[in-house]
Formats: sequence, C-alpha cells, structure tokens
Amino acid sequence: MTTILIIGLGELGSLVATEALQHDMTVFAMRRQAKCPAGVTLVQHDAATPWPVLTNGITDLVLCVSPDNSSDEAYRQAYLQVAERAICWLRQQPAPPHVWLVSSTGVYGQQEGEWVNENSPRLPERSSAKILVAAEELWLQSGQACTMLRPSGLYGPGREMMLRVARNGRQIIETKPVYTNRIHISDCARAVVHLIQRRQQGYTIETAYNLTDLTPARYCEVIQFLQQKMNITTNDQQVIERASKRVSARRLQQTGFRWQYPDYTTGYLAML
Repeated sequence: MTTILIIGLGELGSLVATEALQHDMTVFAMRRQAKCPAGVTLVQHDAATPWPVLTNGITDLVLCVSPDNSSDEAYRQAYLQVAERAICWLRQQPAPPHVWLVSSTGVYGQQEGEWVNENSPRLPERSSAKILVAAEELWLQSGQACTMLRPSGLYGPGREMMLRVARNGRQIIETKPVYTNRIHISDCARAVVHLIQRRQQGYTIETAYNLTDLTPARYCEVIQFLQQKMNITTNDQQVIERASKRVSARRLQQTGFRWQYPDYTTGYLAML
C-alpha cells in the first residue's frame, strides 16, 4: 500500500493528491488552511513549525510548498525551515518515507540557450534560486532517501501568462533566441505520481528529474502561435532580450512517462 503525505496543497499539490487517489494511494496532506480535495486526510498545520505526531506507514513524503511571496525570507521559510522540520520528523520514524522535493529548473544558471539536464551545474544568479539550491543540498546531504523534482514553467487553467502576453497584440522580436520551457500542470502532477509508482514497483529512482515537456520553444514562436489561434492582429512590436536555456526531459521520458501535452501546441490548444 502506498501512503503519501503531501506538504503544501496549492494548485500542484492538490492535483498530485487527486492523481494519487485515482491510483488507489492513501493520501494525507499538511497545510495551514482547512480546505483539501475530497478523499484526502488533512493535517491542518504550519509545516515550518515542529510537526505533530502523524500516522505510521507513510511511504512517500512530497514537499510541494510554495513561498507566500517572492522575498528571500519567504523562500527560506518555505524551502529551508520546512526542510529542517521535515528532517527532524523523519529521524524519528522507524521506516522513513522517500522524500520528493518539488524544486524548479530555476536552479540551473545557464543563460545562452544551452541544453541542460539533471547533471548540469546548478549556478543560478537569482537569490531565490540560490535558496532552492541550498534546499536541494540540505536534502542531498541529509542522509534521507530523496529525489529532487524540478518543474519548468507551469501552465494550464488559471495559469495564463502567455495568453495575456499574446492578447496584448504586440509582435515579439528577439535580438537573440529566447527559449521557454514549460509543462502543463496536469502533466506535472501525473509525472510526480508516476515516479512514486515507479519507486514502489522496485525501479531505481534517480536523485533528480526535470519535469518539463518534450519541446522547448522560442518565446516569439509561442506568442505568434497563440495570436494566430486567437485571431489577434499585432499592432506594434516589442523587442525582448533575456537569458534562457533549454531543459531536457530525456530522463523522465526514459522512465516510460507519457505526456498528455508533449508540446506547447497541444497544451494551449486544449486551453483555448
């Protein structure tokens, strides 16, 4: 029997919980609010404070927390303080569960359009991403069995940033290629549960997986596609110049995972 405890029950955490229930897993979740999906046993608690006594038999611990805001302090609380509390709890367990930390592809610092995989250097410039690297290192050095899950940009219902950009009616001009990496939020949740299942089936689990779709794409290409599908006429131009990278999903693909939305065209057409 697979019994998971999800820490953090936002959009992604709630989808992971629902997906796990559909695969006959027992699901507990810890969050500060009193709301949770039907079928989930809620532990209403702030995970950044000492954890209460929890049920025995948890096989997988999914840390799916998100900071309250974009400040470094909020990131430290979400990723480092929660990790410290989790490690204290794990050390008291007779059979500690496997830990799955939902991190980000933001840990990679490459900026010139390079391809990156799970073995690429993690040397980000943004302070929030540096905190994510520190959290990953805390777990990797903790002595606990753990896996880093690194989603790229999540999109889907309620996550419509690219649609808003397209609706502005500007033609995007890139001074050099600007790549975007994304994964539909439902595919991201499915990937998390897929990997938990793989571990339970006895397969070797790596220490990190990039959760992203199979097709990194130029930013201007995505916006142009959306504008064409929404019949939006561009009335002026916007020149952008920013660092970017291309994130490889090969390791996840090799586990047998199948995307419902393997590229941005399928995902955004479903939204539209």
